[in-house]
Amino acid sequence: MTKFKKVFYFFFLVFITTLLWWVLFLFHTFPKNYYLGDSLNDSNSTGIVVFTGGKGRIEKGIELLINGKGEKLFISGIFIGTDIESKYEIDIKDSKIFECCISYGDNARNTIENVSEVSNWLEENYQIKKIILVSSYYHLPRSLIIFRKFLPDVEIEVTPAFEKRDIKSDYFFHFKLILYEFFKVFYTIVFY
Repeated sequence: MTKFKKVFYFFFLVFITTLLWWVLFLFHTFPKNYYLGDSLNDSNSTGIVVFTGGKGRIEKGIELLINGKGEKLFISGIFIGTDIESKYEIDIKDSKIFECCISYGDNARNTIENVSEVSNWLEENYQIKKIILVSSYYHLPRSLIIFRKFLPDVEIEVTPAFEKRDIKSDYFFHFKLILYEFFKVFYTIVFY
């Protein structure tokens, strides 16, 4: 075997091992250690933050707000002109939450800009000491890394948009997402 093949096999083995570790971390270790528990929070000092860009994220944030998990909801990365109130139908009894408790940011186009919008929102809402972050299961680890880098003093719990991840419906789609996010996490750790 040539030296090139040995080096190639070595790096391939390292890549596969690291990818397997990532999948184990994503589906076992991370949820066990970082996901929002069932315990009641002091909602007066808790804010819910939703990063847009995936199915079910905004609905999950609104559900958490209605169920009293947080005092306010901030949705970061809304496209300008989106009418959240009509797009996500809310019962009449809950419609006042849009007036008092939900605010939006429409400037963020990536996760770092999301965190920047959240930082500005936290300055305006100084009473919020803890955040419940809502995003897709594959996006939460990188989001948490970025939050801890740029807002280290904020206490954060995370929750996926969907509690049950049914990847059986489309293995290839989820594999692409997991692989893509794997590289983004690596990039984030190395360069930020």
